[in-house]
Amino acid sequence: MGLRGLLRGFLLLTVVVLVLMLSVAAMPVRVFAVATADEARAAVDGAQAQIITCYGAVVEAEGAGGNVTELAGVLNEAGVLLSRARVALENGEYDLAVEFSSSCTGMLVGFTDRAVTLRDSAARERSLDFLVNVDGSIVGAVAVVVAGWILWVHLKRKYGQAGSAV
Repeated sequence: MGLRGLLRGFLLLTVVVLVLMLSVAAMPVRVFAVATADEARAAVDGAQAQIITCYGAVVEAEGAGGNVTELAGVLNEAGVLLSRARVALENGEYDLAVEFSSSCTGMLVGFTDRAVTLRDSAARERSLDFLVNVDGSIVGAVAVVVAGWILWVHLKRKYGQAGSAV
């Protein structure tokens, strides 16, 4: 076997060990944190407060005439997660309660901004519709009056002259 064979074996062993070390280092390591009851309760209460805030934003957007179907769907999914967090909290599964609460709050990131944007755009559309309806009505009324006056003047000239000849 000679020196060359030993070197090749050592090199192969080194590569295998390096690959194994890199693959172990690249594996995700899950840290098992144990949440306390107070932490879990605070997380659930925080998620509930965020849902209430988001619900208020949806109500405002709907009041302005916005289509809140998508937002209501997201809010319903967040409500399901909050319910699961509450059940986990009641069952003493604090880590699970924190996980569900975190998922709930993560789902609602930027939610109120979307609802405010929807509310503002719906209010703008409603204002524009009002202006179009009012302006359109005024322009239509003026057009009818002007067209009637022009028709009256034309008919008066035409039949006014013919009436005097008879």
